[in-house]
Formats: sequence, C-alpha cells, structure tokens
Amino acid sequence: MASVKVGIFGDTGMVGQEIEKILKRHDQVEVVFRKNSKREAGALRACDVVFLATKDPESMIFAQQAIDADARVIDMSGAFRLPQAEFESTYGMAHTAPELLAQAVYGMPALLRNEIAEAQLVGNPGCYPTSVILPLKPLKGLVEGEVTIVATSGNSGARRDVDDLSNEITYSHGRKHKHVPEMERYSGFKVNFTPIVLRSVFKGINANLRVALAPALREMPELEAAAELAEAVQSAYKPEDLVFVVADTAEKQWGTRDAVDTHNLLVKIRVDEGHAYICALADNLGKGAASQAVENMNIMHGLPRLHGLDATYRVGL
Repeated sequence: MASVKVGIFGDTGMVGQEIEKILKRHDQVEVVFRKNSKREAGALRACDVVFLATKDPESMIFAQQAIDADARVIDMSGAFRLPQAEFESTYGMAHTAPELLAQAVYGMPALLRNEIAEAQLVGNPGCYPTSVILPLKPLKGLVEGEVTIVATSGNSGARRDVDDLSNEITYSHGRKHKHVPEMERYSGFKVNFTPIVLRSVFKGINANLRVALAPALREMPELEAAAELAEAVQSAYKPEDLVFVVADTAEKQWGTRDAVDTHNLLVKIRVDEGHAYICALADNLGKGAASQAVENMNIMHGLPRLHGLDATYRVGL
C-alpha cells in the first residue's frame, strides 16, 4: 500500500506532467486527485499532500482549498516564496491569500530541510534561483559586492515545443526579472540578472555568476583563491544535497548535458583579475522544479530525501 496520497493541480502542464512522471515510478505514493482547467478527478479530501503546478493567481486560491481539506501543499508558483509587499511589487498583483504567507516555508532542502519537514505549505524554488542560491550562499565573506548573473535556460521553462532554428531571447535584464528578489533573499547578495531563453533547446540551466573577491582572497594566487571558494561550496552541503564542484580538464568539459535528467547541481569555479567566475548547471524541470518538489514531499512525509527520484533522474555523478 502506498503511504502518501497525492493530488496534482495543473497536471497537464509542463511541470505537472514532470511531477507525475516521477511519481509513477515512486513506490510510496498514489495519485488520487487531479485537476486542470478542463476536468477534475478524484477527491481532494483523500490527499495527504498536493502539488500546485499552477500560476500565481490560481495557486493562491488552490492552496487555501487544499489546506482546508487537511492536505499539505507544495506550490510551484512564486506565490509563497516572498513576503506580501515584496511579492506584490515584484509580481504586479495583489496577494489574495496573505494569511498563508506566515506559515509558508521556502522549499530548498539543502538550506531548510528541518523547516520543510514540519511545514503545511512549501513554496518550491524557481529554477534560476536554485542555480544561483546554492553556489552563492556559502561564499558570504569570501566575495563581496553586487553579483552579475547571465543565465541560459532551455525552452521548457516557458513552453513545450522548441524552435527548429537557433533563437536566443534575452529578456527582463538588470533587476527586472521576478526571480531577483528570491535570489537576493536566500543568497544574501544583491544581484543583477540577465536571463536568456534558448528557444531551440528543451532543457538545461547554465547560470554564470561574476562577483568580486573579498580582500583576503584578492591577495592569494588565483588558483589558491579558486580552491578556497570551491572548498567553501563543497563543504557547505551534505552528500544528499547533490551539489558537486567540478572542474574542466583537457579530457572533460562540463556542460548542461551533464546536468539534464539528473537531480544534481554542478558548479565550476575560476578566479581571474580579482573576481570569481562561477558556472552552475542544472535541469530546469528537475532540480529547478519537479524533482525538487518531490524531494520536498519525501521530507514532509518522513521518507528518505531522494527516495524514488533515482527511477527517473540520475542522483550523483
């Protein structure tokens, strides 16, 4: 008998389908409720937990419905990642469930595992913030100043189909992107951010960060400073966090191919002329969305964090 009864709002969307793909191969869950814009099947009150693979306005409605039905909630939108005033100024809409924000926990297991375990409502992180926060947060005191980020994402962050011809689109540059406040709140750094969607590529995040070294590291030889940063990142995380510092060699250059269809975050670090250059690679539908959500579900229900994920995503190098 499955131990966790699951509901999915938005089950026909990109992220909803990815969550269901993982859950089909997870031996401790049963999907007993589905809802999308065209139909509803099953009983919400039968659910122990629901995934909201919905947009912000719908998530604010459905989260309350699920909680009223005594289900725990993992929300994939941005509705429960920020305080009310910050959400409303960033997303340009009124928050219609502000009373739920006080109980919402940011769903990044590498940072807040204990809080997630007790949470009624989890705001699952975005894909870009996941690739920025995890490598950046451990570097407090080792780097300083504003962080410049240029990141590419496969088209599945926005839509299912891809273009036949290469078509790279830059948008919401500077501090305009809605994920900037999320990056800053949980990394501890001020950032500017240029996202580039690759319309002819389906999956993969390649985030590139540039930030000044703190004075002590600027005095070191560049290779030593890079090693200090790499050690800070690697030692900040447990093995099950699946954050790996890797390095390019003549035989191997790490890219999105190494991260797609895995639950890993790969981090490359170099130092040049007083600045750290950090590259983070991840699967935007997995570590940046669906597989991280299922990891949160596992934590909330006392299962091993990575249980069932390895049937769909590679875990570990």
